[in-house]
Amino acid sequence: MGDLQNGLPALDGGSAVFKDPNAVQLTSNETSSKTDEGTSEETWSPSKHEKAIIYTLAFLNLIVSLDATIIVTCLAAIVNDIGGTTTEAFWIGTSYLLVNAVSMPMICSISDVIGRPICLTFSLAAFTVGTIICCVAQNMTTLLVGRCVQGVGGGGIHALSLVIQTDFIPLRWRPKWYATTLGAWALGLSLGPIMGGAIAENTTWRWVFYLMFPICGLGLVAVPYLLTLRPKKASAQEKLSRIDWIGSLAFTGSTTAFLIAISWGGTQHPWDSAATLAPLIIGFLGIVGTTLYEIFLAKHPFLNKSLFHDISSIATYIAAGAQGILLYGTIYYGPFYFMSVKEYSPMNSGVALLPMLLPFAVFGAVTGRLVTHFNSFRWAIWGGWLVGTVATAMFVAWRINESRPVWIITLLIAGSSHGTILTAQNFASQAMCKDGNEGAAAAMYIFVRQFGMAIGVGIGSTAFQNVMKTQLGNYGLPTEIAENAEAYMPTLHSMPEGQQRDEIFDAYKAGFQAVFAVWLAISVLILFASLIFIKRADMNRKLNSEHQLDSERMTRHWGKRGAKNDV
Repeated sequence: MGDLQNGLPALDGGSAVFKDPNAVQLTSNETSSKTDEGTSEETWSPSKHEKAIIYTLAFLNLIVSLDATIIVTCLAAIVNDIGGTTTEAFWIGTSYLLVNAVSMPMICSISDVIGRPICLTFSLAAFTVGTIICCVAQNMTTLLVGRCVQGVGGGGIHALSLVIQTDFIPLRWRPKWYATTLGAWALGLSLGPIMGGAIAENTTWRWVFYLMFPICGLGLVAVPYLLTLRPKKASAQEKLSRIDWIGSLAFTGSTTAFLIAISWGGTQHPWDSAATLAPLIIGFLGIVGTTLYEIFLAKHPFLNKSLFHDISSIATYIAAGAQGILLYGTIYYGPFYFMSVKEYSPMNSGVALLPMLLPFAVFGAVTGRLVTHFNSFRWAIWGGWLVGTVATAMFVAWRINESRPVWIITLLIAGSSHGTILTAQNFASQAMCKDGNEGAAAAMYIFVRQFGMAIGVGIGSTAFQNVMKTQLGNYGLPTEIAENAEAYMPTLHSMPEGQQRDEIFDAYKAGFQAVFAVWLAISVLILFASLIFIKRADMNRKLNSEHQLDSERMTRHWGKRGAKNDV
């Protein structure tokens, strides 16, 4: 509460000025400074053109989040239709997240040089092409290729949507208006499992991808028309020379190898096998080597080392990765738990996740407004991780008590914590960075969070399968059941009542309990790290971006249209 009080407005000469004497901000900006719209940042509000961009970006984020979660509850239907193993089904979801994460830094870096509109249009086109490939896929290989292409596009859309808002929305007001994008993103997360389950039960799984086309079409038309951001003027040669091709490609390849090893280690291949160790070591060394290259050799490094200028910033990015692990882990393993242990249908499993996803959107939006109002974010980060730790402890108890009130309350608490943390940490990273680096900070934050989401399912899968195997072995049952846990569900549910059926159910519960225990350990560590290391920072900053929104171009265009209509 003390943190809130320190951020409350104080009257200074008849006007409200937010002051924070303990802020770690490097520069002090007056809140009465004028923006490009001629309005003070203290009373800033978006123009019609800016609102149109915000709502368009929110709409595009709807398909990105929908595409990430809609697939979860129809994996079994896909495998049954075109064939494939449980491992291949796992990669349908994981490949999207993996490519999503590794493509973000490079796309955002290139957008700094050649412009946001070109890169966002490219991302939309890639997402559309990937969706078409998925629609016509007749085998797992083609479907995985389509998901990877979708991942490139989805990563660009999601990351650029946040970065673009740093170009025309002052930092103080960004949390408030980001609530629109966050709401759409949360809506997609909420609807995805339900829609995927309904599609799996009532029609062909290909409708999962058919649904994306209307929004893709709208985006491909609206983005070139509305997004009139202009980068710093330079010749084509100057622009190309400013792109860090070596660092970008090396980092993309290294992170891909590292994430692949993390994803299949302990599941498809043992941790001590060459198939796991080789990409893991190569990827790790590549990331270290790329980091050193970016620090000492790169002329225009795409990894901005100044983003990690103090322990507070580093702790915020680590917390972002941890939240990615927990957030997508819940979205992935939640429906899996309900379909296996509770014997819910795919659609009902998606519905069961609503107690988490709806508070996620509400608390994210409310937190954004409160962060803007109080000019303070630490209270939200601390409170979010405290409540989130309580929720993960309750997840662990599901093996003992899986009654409906228990899991509903658990999901409600988890959703409220994730919504609070997501918004607060996002803008904490931007408030802590050096002046003019807000776009880079936004890109780094969303990459680290997506990186966590990509490895979260793999980490959870390793814990789940290893503990489930141990439990099955203790009961004298085949351990291969754990390796095909999703495909085995229909067999388990059709078994007659008896000891063997109960023991297999208990093995599933033990596997989920192991996943939840890993989450609890992560939550406790991040809670203490945030309390100790994340410091206060002032959010009152002048808007500072090389990318200027050309509202006059829109005015001229609309004026010409009006003149034509008059004729």
